[in-house]
Amino acid sequence: MFSKVPPYHCPAVTRGSPNATPTSIPPLWLLLRADPPPPDPHPGVTHRISLAPLGRDSCQKGWRLLYILAAYYKCSEVLRPFVLAFLQGASSHPDLPFQGIAKACEQNLRKTLQFGGRSLFPSSMELRAMVAGRSAKRQLFLLPGGIERHLKIKTCSVALDVIEELCCEMGLQHPEAFDEYILFVVTDRGCQC
Repeated sequence: MFSKVPPYHCPAVTRGSPNATPTSIPPLWLLLRADPPPPDPHPGVTHRISLAPLGRDSCQKGWRLLYILAAYYKCSEVLRPFVLAFLQGASSHPDLPFQGIAKACEQNLRKTLQFGGRSLFPSSMELRAMVAGRSAKRQLFLLPGGIERHLKIKTCSVALDVIEELCCEMGLQHPEAFDEYILFVVTDRGCQC
């Protein structure tokens, strides 16, 4: 599985490149769609990040890969404390160059451990955005009374995150209040889920 990681570190896809499609990054696409899922990809990627002999750009791509993998795959019970310790160590020092993305990787992994990870693979547009370092989008939410709210949705956002944020905006801070609300999804086809 880790034989697919080195080609991703190559500068084949540059930031903002219009050619950054899943076909131009096949190792990452194949890694995400592997059936069965790869056995614990986190240690191999963290190992590559910590060594990073190819420079800052390679290290940044390694962190982005770990960010994506942490949204999809749990790590084993045996490796979990070590992977979390690595991510906590990298995210706890503001002077380290990749402190922000390390914190995001830790949050993704914690969400994956808590809720089971994403079940749908990213679209080519979302994958391009993640590879380029854009990990959130603004999503429109319609509230009763025709009120519109835009919220920032991240790679591992779940419905509970949205409900909590909307409740906080309404001044409802108690966890019991969160159980009173649900979300309906209206797709571009007009169906509700």
